[in-house]
Amino acid sequence: MSGPDRINIATVTDDITALGVKLAGIGNVAAVKEGETGRAEIMEFANDPTVAVIIVTESIGEKNRDLLNRITLRPWPVVVEIPGPEGKIERDSSSLKELVRRALGIEMDV
Repeated sequence: MSGPDRINIATVTDDITALGVKLAGIGNVAAVKEGETGRAEIMEFANDPTVAVIIVTESIGEKNRDLLNRITLRPWPVVVEIPGPEGKIERDSSSLKELVRRALGIEMDV
């Protein structure tokens, strides 16, 4: 399936963030309970040919760094990490410009 056929956004987040993204209209939401990693949910969305973007909270991203690194080697889906209720984790992260370049293969000034 090519990129344009991928039209869905999926999220793997904590319960609080999951509620917010559901209210924003994102339908593919996996709420991970405290102590769980969310690995199975990430793998399920990564293998779904309709998913273009997977949004994860930074804490879930940290627990699944090896898996997310493997996913980002593929053109689809694009993985985006967002801060969770605990706030932003201080580390190097992909900029929006880099995410666009990886997803679309073009340079863009943002």
